[in-house]
Amino acid sequence: MEANFSKKVTFLKFLKIISPAIISMVFISFYTIVDGIFVSVLVGSDALASINIILPAINLIFGIGIMFAIGGSAIVSIMLGQSKNEEANKAFSFIFISATLVGIIISVLGSIFIKNIATILGATEVILPYAEAFGKIIILFAPIFIIKTLFEFFIRTDGNFNFSLLLSIISGIVNIIFDYIFISIFNFGVAGAALATGLGVLVAAIMGFYYFLSSKSNLKFGIPKVDFKLLIKVIINGSPELVTELSTGITTIIFNMLALKYAGEKGLAALTIILYAHFLMVSTYLGLVAGITPILSFNYGAKNIDKIKETYNYSKKFIIISSIIVFIISIAFSPMLVGIFVTTNNPVFNIALNGLKLFAIAFLFIGINVFASGLFTAFSNGKISAILALCRSFVFIIIGAAILPKLLNINGLWLTVPFAELLTILLSLTFLRKYKKIYHY
Repeated sequence: MEANFSKKVTFLKFLKIISPAIISMVFISFYTIVDGIFVSVLVGSDALASINIILPAINLIFGIGIMFAIGGSAIVSIMLGQSKNEEANKAFSFIFISATLVGIIISVLGSIFIKNIATILGATEVILPYAEAFGKIIILFAPIFIIKTLFEFFIRTDGNFNFSLLLSIISGIVNIIFDYIFISIFNFGVAGAALATGLGVLVAAIMGFYYFLSSKSNLKFGIPKVDFKLLIKVIINGSPELVTELSTGITTIIFNMLALKYAGEKGLAALTIILYAHFLMVSTYLGLVAGITPILSFNYGAKNIDKIKETYNYSKKFIIISSIIVFIISIAFSPMLVGIFVTTNNPVFNIALNGLKLFAIAFLFIGINVFASGLFTAFSNGKISAILALCRSFVFIIIGAAILPKLLNINGLWLTVPFAELLTILLSLTFLRKYKKIYHY
């Protein structure tokens, strides 16, 4: 594991190392989109809109999972870099138990109050039955979602990027197969999509258990050491990711309200399509961060400055190239992307197509912002990472949402995220410049 994380590599070798994490995140976004396609084509646009209504609850679940995963794996990576293997095992086991308990609490409370939750999140009378059916099953699987997220990150921390990728691929395949069975054959509707997603995640979680109980892993389950100071450190270090997901949930509610105001339920369906495309493009950079975090954390603990600089410079090069490619793809193939969900004669098509072309401006800036926040998390600087995450996904979004739609109507809604990303990149570059000498990147 040490050799994989510390030896110098070429840029192509760097891409090969991080590609499993990137492919994993892209694959997750892909099979999430497949859920939307099945629902949109076989159930209808109102059912598709209901998924977006429940999205803030999903953001909360995923946010908690990724908080424990990124916050915990960065700390455990530093321990491994310092050759504190036994301490790392105890910390990993305690983090796993803590995250699972939180997931169980969310599942119980969410299942009881799902109708109230869907109503608060903005479900109309038309959408409420779909939202309730979808949300009830998704929340039931909350502990499994959290465990699966945790395993994916800690398997990468353990140095096995390929097995982490395998988890995502198998999970996605299972999801897609059961999407077809539950929605197309059994006519379970939107509940079938939720159940298919849950079963896919369950299979990945079981595989994760197998990995950490097998001889393949360096990290092992053991008798956990109850350490609330460690837990607080994990939460603080991973809080930027939770802040990002919670803020995304809140801004999604606001976006839903604005979409309904300016374009009705068809606008809400168009927003759902655009957010799917957004998720697909952003997943590239989330994968990059997932791939480099254990490398940066390990070498920060080992005080390997040369490797930190190499990883930073290669990441910067990747972001510049990929940002331009992602932007061009999103513009050139926007009719095809929207057409996957709705036909050209559907009123939703033109709303979504126009929205995606404006929204795509954000893809030029997202990469550096996601990377900057992830970089500081890897160095256990949760404070700076949290500031970037909060400004990017909440403060600047709220400012944009308050101003732009009033000036530009529905177009203002589509330009809100590009506006927020542009402001955030100024902040990201400021922090990156300020802390360069401290972390030696």
